[in-house]
Amino acid sequence: MLKRLAYACGVLVLLLAAAGSAAVEDGKRVALVVGIGRYDHASELVNPRKDAEAIAGALRGLGFSVDIALDLDNRGLVSALRAFGVKAAEADVAVVYYAGHGVQVDGINYLVPSDAKLERVRDLLYEAVPLQLFLGEIAQARKLGLMMLDACRDNPFVDRLVHSMGAARTNQIGTGLARIDDTPSGTLVAMATRANTVAEDGQGEHSPYAEALLDELQVPGLELGLFFRRVRDRVLEATHGRQEPYTYGSLGAAPFYFNPKPPNRDPVVAAAVPLTVLDNAGPASLAIPAPTDPDGDRLVVQVAGLPRGGSVLVGDRTVLIGDYLTVEQLRSASFRPDGSLRGDAGTFAYVVIDGQGGSARGSVAVAIAPSNRPPDAIVELQMRAVVNRVPMPPPTDPDGDPLTIRVRRVPEHGTVRLAGGPLSPGDRIDPGRLDRLTFDPGDAAIGSSEQLVLVTDDGKGGEAVTTITITVTVGGEALPMATAEAPAARTQTPPPAAGPAEAASAVAEAVSGPPAPSDMVLEPLAGTFVALVDANLRSAPSSSAGRAGRVAKGAELTALGKVKDSNWFYVAPARGEPAFILGDLIAARPKGEPAPAATGEKMPADEKAAMVEPPEPAKPLARTNGDGASFQDCPECPVLVRIPAGRFVMGGTSGDRSERPPHQVTITKPFALGKYEVTVAQWRACVEDGGCPAMPRMQDPTDTTPVHNVHWQDAMAYVGWLQKKTGHRYRLPSEAEWEYAARAGTSSRYWWGEKIDGTKVACKDCGSTLFERLRPPAVDAQPPNAFGLSGMSGGVAEWVADCWFDSYRGAPADGSTREASGCRERVLRGGSWRDDPAYLGTTTRNFYDADVRYIANGFRVARDLD
Repeated sequence: MLKRLAYACGVLVLLLAAAGSAAVEDGKRVALVVGIGRYDHASELVNPRKDAEAIAGALRGLGFSVDIALDLDNRGLVSALRAFGVKAAEADVAVVYYAGHGVQVDGINYLVPSDAKLERVRDLLYEAVPLQLFLGEIAQARKLGLMMLDACRDNPFVDRLVHSMGAARTNQIGTGLARIDDTPSGTLVAMATRANTVAEDGQGEHSPYAEALLDELQVPGLELGLFFRRVRDRVLEATHGRQEPYTYGSLGAAPFYFNPKPPNRDPVVAAAVPLTVLDNAGPASLAIPAPTDPDGDRLVVQVAGLPRGGSVLVGDRTVLIGDYLTVEQLRSASFRPDGSLRGDAGTFAYVVIDGQGGSARGSVAVAIAPSNRPPDAIVELQMRAVVNRVPMPPPTDPDGDPLTIRVRRVPEHGTVRLAGGPLSPGDRIDPGRLDRLTFDPGDAAIGSSEQLVLVTDDGKGGEAVTTITITVTVGGEALPMATAEAPAARTQTPPPAAGPAEAASAVAEAVSGPPAPSDMVLEPLAGTFVALVDANLRSAPSSSAGRAGRVAKGAELTALGKVKDSNWFYVAPARGEPAFILGDLIAARPKGEPAPAATGEKMPADEKAAMVEPPEPAKPLARTNGDGASFQDCPECPVLVRIPAGRFVMGGTSGDRSERPPHQVTITKPFALGKYEVTVAQWRACVEDGGCPAMPRMQDPTDTTPVHNVHWQDAMAYVGWLQKKTGHRYRLPSEAEWEYAARAGTSSRYWWGEKIDGTKVACKDCGSTLFERLRPPAVDAQPPNAFGLSGMSGGVAEWVADCWFDSYRGAPADGSTREASGCRERVLRGGSWRDDPAYLGTTTRNFYDADVRYIANGFRVARDLD
């Protein structure tokens, strides 16, 4: 039985949503917009047509396919609804927008077409359209739909229905529209006002509710729930609290946007001008341009890297890696040098975050210039240097006898060399090699004369004596041009050949300075060097230059000069012409060490090297460890291995979540890493020198046992002692450097392969003969990987420099150390001899408190290559 009657006019929109689906705005969107203002049996409504036309235009602008129907009669309204239902069944989102009269009877809502008369209650069944008919059609949409209703104040149909029902039944007639509690699952009905109340017409072009809808449809990024809450607030404000919109039904979790927000764009970070400050300067502004966001998002800044040799400040506060800053604080940041570094200090790096998933990186390069001014001296000087060939033509014998040449006398000052090796009285010379004779004036006085006497012997009693008089003159002159001229030999024409029966005399003019190519500047250098490995000599100071010869490991080379601003040396081998060799392949013979000939082994005269002491280095020279690939800075120092620069993928996808996500890391500069873990003997040297705490508690250690039961702060004390002792920058390796070195070019679980091998590692339950419960094996007990590093798995768990993070999200890609403010837990890598195989992989990570000692924890050191 029909119980209640009410009136309504306005806008009705219905949304149907499938819970759990993806964001529904990415599909086909259709809408039916109905506006009825001209009624055959009631006065005209002004707003519905204007509201419908405006809403239709707004929906088209938002990508909806819109059908608009105005002033339809009953037949037309039903036909339009049926046609739209066919479209809704094929759409993702279906919207019906209704503006016109509406009534409720006995809690059932009806929409009134233009030809309705409604003289009695039962006429609703013939002349009006039930709201449920609309809901049934739009509920066919695959994903989503919506319905809103704006009820008008005056409804002439109500008076007729009340009159037809009689006074006894007027209590069944209510105001406005009834509650809508029977919405289909996943639908939402939004009304312009609460149930049983009416909406206001308003004083403007549109009703307050329609005006609010039109305004909010223009705002991008409003999810449906927020959209209706904003509409509610607008209507309440416009009607001074008299009209409050309301919604019925529910939607799933999938968001819907009438006006989706455009894809987020990353912040924009402008390039910063590099900063150069004096080493005694106060805080200097980093002058970082303010980052901007094209979407207007609020920005925050996280510090990703700090320069060395000073502090970055915001006001009086020191900035740490990982700190968050506002844009204003970023612009006010300054750098204050502490006097510990001069030159390239690295960069201040930061990440700008917009809170919407977008980010951009920025950096400022910082350099520290010395405040002390250098002495005023000429910056560059070029001179000519010529080869002082001794003009001795080969002798001949009229009888065809084979000849030998002996050295009878050498100059008192200066040195005669044969292919780089010095000659002494009694040395024999192959006549075919006389063209290799040169004279080095050394400390001979300018204008003095020196003599070289050679005896040619035919082996049958015949001999000839050749006296070569050498006059020392000035041979180098400054060049005004940028590039030195080609050297020119300055020798007199040699005399006729001397045979065994007659003596010959030759005169040569000696010019000081070693022979050198003409297209470079050589810095003066004297001394004897030893080849660290079998090495190539090059015709020019470049690894791509042609090979000029080869020297064996241990061979002596006489230094003739060093190519300016490079690591190439110009040397004379015992045999062959002077050539170039890379400085990494040779080492100076230490002071006072005897030449190989002094050991009792007979050495041919033409292979002896000059005993000139090398210049004193600014820092202790690294000593080769005998294999050419490793070195030591002092006898008590760890043996170091040179690790080349390179690129690798850090972490993995199958291990603990702390090893994810895998990410590419580029090690931009070579560095040195301990060949072994730091030993008990090396730690003892630090303790005895006052640089380290007392010996930790260990079970029967030997000198070659890796020091263990040390915490991270102990390890930092040790590297600080090494740095002070050697003058080189020792440190703990970064976590990325450690994994790069441990992998040694491999990508398998262990550096030797995918499966555990007890012959390669000391560990628990892996079949290793090296396992002891309370003591790790000696540092050299485990075989080395491809980089020559022993014990990268097993041995002791090794402290690295990084602070512990539980994943690689935000990890640096340049191999640098990852820090955090107030860091208490530090990273351990490699596992230990007490661990089972699961903890020994090259990607496995662990951590421990930085100030707590544990029996399995030790370390190895890293050093920057100067």
